[in-house]
Amino acid sequence: MPVIPVSDGVVPAPGLAPRPQGLRALLAGLDGSSRKEASRWLTSAGFDVVAADNAAAALDILRCCRVDVILADMALRGEGVRSLGQHLAPHAERADVPVIALCSSRRDTAAALESGADELLERPFDWRLASRRAEHLVRLAEAAGQLAHLQSETDRLRNVLEEERQERTWLNQFDALTGLPNGERLERALESALVTAGEKSQVAVALFDIEHLVLINSRLGRARVNSLLQQVAQRLIAGLRSEEVLNAAAGPSMSMAARIGGGLFAAMLTGLPGWQESKATVRLLLDRISGRYFAGDEEISLTASVGVAVAPADGLTAETMIQKAELAACEAVETGAAVRFYGQSSHRVTERSRAITRLLPNALARGEFQLHYQPLVEDSAVRVSAAEALLRWQSPELGAVSPSEFVPLAEEAALMVGIGSWVLRTAWRQVKAWQEQGLPPTRIAVNVSLCQLVRGDLAQLVREVLDETGIDPSLLELELSERGVLRNDPDILRQLRAIRALGVRLAIDDFGTGNSAVAYLKQFPIDVLKIDQSFVRGVSSSSEDAAITSATIAMARQLGLRVVAEGVEETGQRDFLRRNGCSEYQGFLFSPAVPPEAYAEMLRRGLGAGLAS
Repeated sequence: MPVIPVSDGVVPAPGLAPRPQGLRALLAGLDGSSRKEASRWLTSAGFDVVAADNAAAALDILRCCRVDVILADMALRGEGVRSLGQHLAPHAERADVPVIALCSSRRDTAAALESGADELLERPFDWRLASRRAEHLVRLAEAAGQLAHLQSETDRLRNVLEEERQERTWLNQFDALTGLPNGERLERALESALVTAGEKSQVAVALFDIEHLVLINSRLGRARVNSLLQQVAQRLIAGLRSEEVLNAAAGPSMSMAARIGGGLFAAMLTGLPGWQESKATVRLLLDRISGRYFAGDEEISLTASVGVAVAPADGLTAETMIQKAELAACEAVETGAAVRFYGQSSHRVTERSRAITRLLPNALARGEFQLHYQPLVEDSAVRVSAAEALLRWQSPELGAVSPSEFVPLAEEAALMVGIGSWVLRTAWRQVKAWQEQGLPPTRIAVNVSLCQLVRGDLAQLVREVLDETGIDPSLLELELSERGVLRNDPDILRQLRAIRALGVRLAIDDFGTGNSAVAYLKQFPIDVLKIDQSFVRGVSSSSEDAAITSATIAMARQLGLRVVAEGVEETGQRDFLRRNGCSEYQGFLFSPAVPPEAYAEMLRRGLGAGLAS
């Protein structure tokens, strides 16, 4: 028979401790006595043994069962056995089986070497040594297999880690929803463009603000709004690749679309020869992204406003350019202009702004700043419930300077950290002073600048002021600008959460004018939502403003937020807000901002004294 199992009935050789079973040795071409002696020693070494008379039988065994080592006599029974290694070579699945060649002559040795045998044993055969060699070769094969597996796992893990690294890199530089570069990548690209720009080539950055995104989100839901934002991104990219935009460049140019967050998109344009080309290109992009969209089966009309800064006239750094584009975008929203260039805006340098810039750095030290307090009124009792601290500057040289004039300049000159710290300490010390006078507790809100969060540590400042004054933190409120402060910045979010943990309330100011989505209301620890006066002003005459305002109040109440309406000047506005469930009102219908003494008198006189009913 060609296949002969020989392990059964074989008496193990003396002096060897049996190994765990499971290994199998193949004896090929051995005569009966040699086969019996070899099996004896191999069995003692822990092998099951099978035998084959010739090469063909050996190949049949290899095809049907696992073999861990082969011992082949290269001299017996002709060329078929002598070329066993050559027969095995084409069978890749068995190519890793170690072979011990048993040689009786030089010719056998040469044939074994040609066949690629792993070990050579010469006659007379020492079967004890052969069993040891077989065991050693199996161990080496197992180790090689484990090493290969380990190398394969190492390569797999390395690939996984590299994919994760690339994914983290992508997420740090791109917007996950639209695939566009994010603000950080835009800033880096803008820095490079400013460095390489020629003398006759302008670099422009335009910020596109999709209007009324909060209202659209409340109507359509997050999924369909996300689809709209993806469509806006596609249209912006198509606009940048259009022939009109490409032909506007005077030479080699580079453009980039980006999403800053919410409904705020950006475009960087280079190679523009002049201001007129910049204006025409931005207008073309605005027309591209404004218009009709489809969210599911519903048709939606989107409008946008855009603020633009152009280098070198508006700045030579990416940070300055983006900041000035943001200021122009804010003014575009406030004035209703579709396109606003920083060089055209009220923020441009004039004789008065030069004087403000010259006098502003010393105004705080000279004691020229004051705080006035505008009451907030609760509808339930028509009584003063709180006040917003508003900064005033009375300059001996310029007279009264509006915050809209000096605050942007103070932010550009990095003065708002110091000024903001003074406002916070002054307002909250005033609360303590009123308490010491025996007046009823009153909640005071203070506006926060983005500079205080980015260039300072606002959370630490709040802790210090609370320790200094010892007042109840629930009486303190920080108002955050939707356009400036609410952004996807981990450090800002960390500071706001730390402030909220102290018991200080947080409010969103000017809600509805910026680019925040409803997701921000969940992400940030907000207590109060203040509806911007631009919407309140039109609730009695504009169905759109009325819809936005009522939807905002309903959304805020569902989220458990207190709602404050700013700029209430008419009883019709108050009545509309009252019907829709607004919590508090602020505006000239009740009182303008007044000095500390006048506000203290309101508190002293109690419910609704001196206020319109």
